[in-house]
Amino acid sequence: MKKTTLDAILDKACFFGLRSFKRETLATALPKLQDGKTGLLIELKNNSLFERNAFADTSIIPDFKEKENWKIIPSELDFEYPSEKEKWVNCYANISMLKRKFARITVLLPQEKNDAIAGIENSCVAVFSESDLQKAEINDLLKLKIAEMNILQTPLFLSAKYAWIFTVLLCALPFFIATKPTEEVSNLRNITNDVQKYSEKGDIVHVFKSGESLKQIARFAIGKYNTLVSTEAMIKEYLKSNELSLDSKINPGDTLRLKLPTFNNPHHKSAQGAWIYFTGLLNDSLAYITELYNVKNANMRRHDGIDVGASSGTRILAPFSGTAWTMEDTRGGLMIAVAREKDLLVFMHCEQRFYLNGQAVMEGDPIASVGTSGHTTGPHVHITAGKITPKGERSIGNVRYSVIDPFEWYKEII
Repeated sequence: MKKTTLDAILDKACFFGLRSFKRETLATALPKLQDGKTGLLIELKNNSLFERNAFADTSIIPDFKEKENWKIIPSELDFEYPSEKEKWVNCYANISMLKRKFARITVLLPQEKNDAIAGIENSCVAVFSESDLQKAEINDLLKLKIAEMNILQTPLFLSAKYAWIFTVLLCALPFFIATKPTEEVSNLRNITNDVQKYSEKGDIVHVFKSGESLKQIARFAIGKYNTLVSTEAMIKEYLKSNELSLDSKINPGDTLRLKLPTFNNPHHKSAQGAWIYFTGLLNDSLAYITELYNVKNANMRRHDGIDVGASSGTRILAPFSGTAWTMEDTRGGLMIAVAREKDLLVFMHCEQRFYLNGQAVMEGDPIASVGTSGHTTGPHVHITAGKITPKGERSIGNVRYSVIDPFEWYKEII
C-alpha cells in the first residue's frame, strides 16, 4: 500500500490499546502529534464513559500534563463496571463519538484480560505492550497493522490460509453419510399432540411507559408474533380483542396483559427470523417493521429496503464487524453503511452518525441514531441490503453495490 494511503487510513482508524502501561512511562509511549492534532488517553474505569452523550463538549476533558497535545479521561476510585446493558450502549456510543474528534485515541488496558471490556479491546486496531515499543514507534506499528489487514486476498493466499478447512471436511465426511434408522416405536410415534401441548405461548405482559401509545404496542405485537406489517384495521381489531381501543386511557406504570395476536400469515415461520433480526438492530424493545421490500409494479411504489419504526434517538447497532461509509442526500437524509468483504447494509434517515468514512466497526457497536432526516413522515430507519460488486448501480463511500431484498440477504447469512 502507498504511504499516503496508510497515513489517510491511520487518521481514521486510530483506536488502539496499551496493555498495563504505568503513568510514568506513558509520556514516552504516546506518539507526538503534528499540525495542531489532539490525542485522547482513556482509562476505562470512569463513570462518565457510561453516561449518555457525556462528552458532547470535549473541552471538559482535562489535559494529560505529561504529554503535549493529549487529553485524558482518568480512572476514578472505587469504580465498578456496570451490569446494565444500556450503560454499555452509552459507553460504546461515547467512544464512537470521541473517535470523530481526536486524531489518535488509546485505551489503557489491564495486565490480565477482562471479560467486561472484551468488546472494547476487540474493536482496537491493535493492542501494544511496552516490549512492542522497544524497536518502533506506535504510528509505525499501526501502519504495519493496517497494511497487514489490507493484504490482497489472492486465490493462492486464500487457498493457503483455508487449507485446514478442506482437511477437516475430508476427515468429517464419513459422519455425514446418511444411514436408514431402525424403525422402532420411538421413531414412528406421532408427536403432534405433544408439540401443541408444550409450544403454547403465554400472554404479552408489558409495563406501559411514558411516551408510548397503544397503537405502537399493537403494531409491535402484530409484527413480532405474526410477522405482518399492520394496518389500521388490524390494529383496531387486535385492541378490540383485548377490550381496548385507540382512545383507551392507559397511564405510565400500568401493566398491560394482552393476548397474542392471531392474524393469519402463511409466511410467518419462514420470515420470522429475519423480522426479529432487523428489529433487533435497534435498541428499542418495541421496534417494528412498517414497510417491506417490494419492486415497482402497477399497484405499489418501489421500495428498495425495509422500514423499521422506533423512538427518535434510538441507537442503531452494527449488524456485523466491518467498515463504516457515510453519505447524505435530500431523500435518504443522513446515511451510514457497514460493509464487509461481499455485502453491506445501509441505514437511512439517521439523526446522528457515530462513525466516519473508513473507520472500523465492531458488531453490536452503536453506529447511528434513529431520526427523521431526508424524506420521512416519522422517526424510523430505512435499511437497504446490498451485494458488493464493481458494476453495482449504487455507491456509498468507495463501495459499489447492487440492491437485494433484505429478507433474502438474511437467508444467505444464516
